[in-house]
Amino acid sequence: MATAALLLHPAGIAVDHLSQVVLPVGYALGKLGLGLVLIGVFAATFGAALETALSSGYTVAQYFGWTWGKTTAPRTASRFHAVVIVALVAGMMLVLTGVDPVMVTEYSLVFAAVALPLTYLPILVVANDPEYMGEARNGRFANLMGGLYLVVVLTAAVAAIPLMIATKAGL
Repeated sequence: MATAALLLHPAGIAVDHLSQVVLPVGYALGKLGLGLVLIGVFAATFGAALETALSSGYTVAQYFGWTWGKTTAPRTASRFHAVVIVALVAGMMLVLTGVDPVMVTEYSLVFAAVALPLTYLPILVVANDPEYMGEARNGRFANLMGGLYLVVVLTAAVAAIPLMIATKAGL
């Protein structure tokens, strides 16, 4: 980050694309360094794409009660593997539309922040249910910390969309 600030900022270069991230490494380490960083970028983005596709497959398969698992043979868990493949293809199709993936990420994070209290509150309620949790239910300190976290989450949820509008989503 420091190298990028020292090299790109004085040149008036704003990092708007993933391809610009590698410029400082190419400048400092030449073609060999550029090749290594490109391999790293490929590994990171390919790994993230696979994890996202697998997550989609796990979510759908677990919801419907299908056989699932990346180590399970495709013949045994064909629906799980089909969902993973469809998620990968859908991601590729989304990229081919030309939509900015950074903007998609920013919007998805904002809407995830808005939805977070809806997922956290039921967990907090169940954690206090003596019939369900028995002796493992929350104590006073856990409830205090859980309540403070709920306030933080609610504040973020309430502020997320107005902040996105006020900042024009980072544009």
